Amino acid sequence: MVYAATTGSDANLTEEQAVSGASVSDCAPSTKKTETYDVTEWWKADISDYDQSLSLIKYEAAATQPDPLTTTIAVTTDTTEATTTTTTTTSTTTVVTTLEAPAIRATTTVCAPANSVVFYTYGFGHGVGMSQNGANFYAKYNGYSYNQILSLYYPGTTLVNTGVDPNKHITIGNCSGDIVSVIAQVVNREMGPSMAQEALKAQAVAIYSFYLHHNGGSGLKGKSNPSKNIVDAVRSVVGQALYYDGKPADTMFYASSGGATASCKDIFSMDIPYLRSIPVQYDDNCDPHFCDSQIFSWSQLKSKLESRYHVSLSGSPYDWIQLNYGDGGYVASAVIGGKVTVKGNDLRTALGLKSPKFEFVYQAGNTPPPATLITTAAQPETTVQNTTTTTTTATTTTTALPAASESASAVTPESTAFNAETSAT
Repeated sequence: MVYAATTGSDANLTEEQAVSGASVSDCAPSTKKTETYDVTEWWKADISDYDQSLSLIKYEAAATQPDPLTTTIAVTTDTTEATTTTTTTTSTTTVVTTLEAPAIRATTTVCAPANSVVFYTYGFGHGVGMSQNGANFYAKYNGYSYNQILSLYYPGTTLVNTGVDPNKHITIGNCSGDIVSVIAQVVNREMGPSMAQEALKAQAVAIYSFYLHHNGGSGLKGKSNPSKNIVDAVRSVVGQALYYDGKPADTMFYASSGGATASCKDIFSMDIPYLRSIPVQYDDNCDPHFCDSQIFSWSQLKSKLESRYHVSLSGSPYDWIQLNYGDGGYVASAVIGGKVTVKGNDLRTALGLKSPKFEFVYQAGNTPPPATLITTAAQPETTVQNTTTTTTTATTTTTALPAASESASAVTPESTAFNAETSAT
């Protein structure tokens, strides 16, 4: 801000001084003769009186009450900025109710007729990516948040907020509408309302990521009338997706794993870094699909294999099928009749098994093969508090007006409003 003065004396004998950003004493001395005069009126240059180069282009008169005790020739002020940084720490406590995991499985036996083949399967689905039951177990028994679940099952991916409009119209399978309603319907079909809330959120992110990767959610379908807790879960994470190497990740999912997830290369073909086998908890003592069994008669199995793979089989079932295991105990490939090699997942489909993680036992006589099946019992609830600490830094910049630099005695100008800008991170 610049202040200048004029007097009632002859204007030809008066020199005005208007200097921005320096005191009068900093200016080069004038060679022009200046007479002493009394101030009769103050002129204040407002910020609007400057052009873009900050050159003064006009004056605006501002009448003041004369102070008989003070006179001055000219007054200039320096404007400085004082910056104050304030750090605020906010602690948010989220109460997560967890359950104690069920006791370890009870041992039982599968009774099959003589001359039968018993297949034991572990898990339900292809086993690549996120186990839906596993996500629920980790949220329910370990207090995992949705991003922890996603990080576990898709290691190396990055959770990104795409900023998509929640009202954007999309189509996935048999569902069309805004993004929240469509994904909620798919979550409703894939998981249902009984799953833990954090598991539902993880499923919503996985569905949207899968949709983006496949440009339309290839193969997914929805179920109408999702419950409120599903809609709330979807809305809370809408627009969030997992990315890998700058692109939406191929976030496969399935019902349950069998103590470990599968590597994509063993089940399908491509070796995808974030879809490799990892060990997981809770399946052996929580999942109803762990160590399930399916029984075939000798003739029934022989007929299925010969029809599917166009081979002629003889000998025992151990001669018909040789299994080659991959990561996590999943069958990577199988040789049928010593001639045809297929993916383990293909053999699983041909036989209608729950999972490509399987083994089989030929029961020639009446002695039943052993198996371990799951029995679960409700356990008392326990409560765990997870505390999340968020640090907020606020920077306040204030334009302060220091004491005036004067050529005579002090003058108190009219009050100046301070401008404050606050930013928070």
